[in-house]
Amino acid sequence: MGFVRRGRAFALAGGFLLVVAAPSHAQPPPATITCTDAGAHPVRAVQVTSGMIAKATTDSDGRPVIEYDPRPIDGVSSQQRLFVYAHECAHHALGHDAGPTYTPAQEQQADCYGIQTLIRRAGFTSHDVVILQTAMHDLPASTARRLPWRTRAYDLEGCLPDAVSPRQAAGRAGEQTAGDCVVHNDATNAIVSASRDHLTIDGVYAAGNRCQRELTCTFTIELGTLPDSDADAGTWRNFRVQQTITEQHALSRQVANTEFRFHGSVQTVRDGESVDFRVVPACR
Repeated sequence: MGFVRRGRAFALAGGFLLVVAAPSHAQPPPATITCTDAGAHPVRAVQVTSGMIAKATTDSDGRPVIEYDPRPIDGVSSQQRLFVYAHECAHHALGHDAGPTYTPAQEQQADCYGIQTLIRRAGFTSHDVVILQTAMHDLPASTARRLPWRTRAYDLEGCLPDAVSPRQAAGRAGEQTAGDCVVHNDATNAIVSASRDHLTIDGVYAAGNRCQRELTCTFTIELGTLPDSDADAGTWRNFRVQQTITEQHALSRQVANTEFRFHGSVQTVRDGESVDFRVVPACR
């Protein structure tokens, strides 16, 4: 079946094909995130087997804790796990009373506090946040039940400094732009073949259209190398773009996924790096 990009499953690493499957063993709480309460006191992480990724709660003495289940979940990336953990830490930091539910306003506050934490502490970029928002929105119900909140909408892009965009302005006016219609997630990108020196690859990416009208899209493919440590953390922070490819494709109305294939090359792959690519769609 070819080899797929990391985390995906396989990645091209400097000089040889490296199998880098997602960890199958339990993971400790993320070391990049330190939880504190509203009084800046450390919040303890407590390992449980509840099936929930993470949850802000209190222990038997009424002290704030983060309960987390470290067991891997199919379809949930390390980036999504980090976000859920950071979000739950945010409830304590913001002084929200731990309870069975939070208000929509509190959930959005925790989203934004968590996103800012990930940007400062885990190297998340604006591009990472856009991908994360799509990934959270697309979680199936069977996986979403592992989240500590009920099914809800996400506005993670609204947590970024440049949040007021034409897309959001149109959304407030009740309009649906082409950007709202297109569906793409870089986590599904795949490298399906490579040259003997691993510098030239054939890649596949997919896009869908959730609207009732056809879209004409320009896909900008950035091909380059990504440090393995960044890939494991789910961030594009140190991605080195070595080739940019532009393609135009039409997306039929209400199509779940259409796959597109491309051919490209990088000049060099350093030790500790893997060939990777990301795709930015612009549709009308």
